[in-house]
Amino acid sequence: MTEVADESVFVDNDGVRIHALDRRRAHGAEPPVLVVPGMGEYADEYEWMLDALGDRRVVVVDVRGRGRSDVPDTGYRWEDHFGDLRAVVEQLDLERPIVVAFSRGSSYALGYALHFPDDLRGLVIGDYFARHVGLPAEFADQQLASEVRGVPIADRMPEHAVRQVFAESHEVPLWDRLVEIRCPVLVIRGGRRSSVVNDELAAQWQTSLPTVELATIADAGHDLWSGDVDAYLEVLMPFLARVSAG
Repeated sequence: MTEVADESVFVDNDGVRIHALDRRRAHGAEPPVLVVPGMGEYADEYEWMLDALGDRRVVVVDVRGRGRSDVPDTGYRWEDHFGDLRAVVEQLDLERPIVVAFSRGSSYALGYALHFPDDLRGLVIGDYFARHVGLPAEFADQQLASEVRGVPIADRMPEHAVRQVFAESHEVPLWDRLVEIRCPVLVIRGGRRSSVVNDELAAQWQTSLPTVELATIADAGHDLWSGDVDAYLEVLMPFLARVSAG
């Protein structure tokens, strides 16, 4: 591990350097939280969460091709991405973190939960399916032209990384595997039409994982938190407290 700033660290995943923001709190006794941003997002956008979660240790990861992490020529499969999470957990000594994910980062978090079921304490899915979505390579141009919070993906990720995420993606259905997850799961969705988890998908979550908790932020779309951070925290914080107490 190489420290480059008080809260900025790098770990190694088979030769790929993975960057994370790490807020250590020596006096904090609560379980740590590992945050997994979505496609085109980077750790620095979640710096507010380092302060918002009180005495907890909070680590926000830049998976490969995002933020300050390496942009390898190849290696953008589902397995590579949740392998990045595993490297961060192991090398930063995160003991059974609660994993909080958003959008496509949720499929990486699900991969981690399914492959290392005893190594996390709770899981938060940010408005997403229980599947790793296969992305047609011909749609990469459309993705590059799209925006997240007013900033084009083309300005958020190197073009090569975007194209490789598409080229190396493959469909992985996970609905039937949800019962393998051994920790509490919260799915947060928005109440607006742009939310991915509509009523039909919410019902599918409940059918596939009867123990799931579902929460809706009424005034949010797919972007759950940037419009009203407090509304997002009002949903997230009680779940973190329940999982920690349990």
